[in-house]
Amino acid sequence: MDEIEQSPTQLVMSNFKQFMDEIKQSPTQSLPESDLTLPSLQMALTAGTFLMLTPFSFSNNEKQKFSEEVSSLIQNQSFLSDFSNQIGEPLEQESEDDFVKRGSNRLREMLYERFGIKG
Repeated sequence: MDEIEQSPTQLVMSNFKQFMDEIKQSPTQSLPESDLTLPSLQMALTAGTFLMLTPFSFSNNEKQKFSEEVSSLIQNQSFLSDFSNQIGEPLEQESEDDFVKRGSNRLREMLYERFGIKG
């Protein structure tokens, strides 16, 4: 039986949880082909969430707590497994950009569901 060749991107993207676990275990915690590290992304996510809440009448303490909760949730092993299972592998003929977009949309939906936000 002939083996189907996969690009390096397809191999990396085949399981999101495994991808994240490998980044966490790497000495630099850097994303492949990028200067970004997992801790820097976590800080950016927390700061971005905090800024998105600026128009709402929450105290800075409440904004910070919510931002940290969102950042913590997306690192949770159970949440990552669920997310990984829901997005699955890239679809046949799906580009990397389309896969990322599909994953981003699903992540947004999961966060909305988790925090009771109507989108």
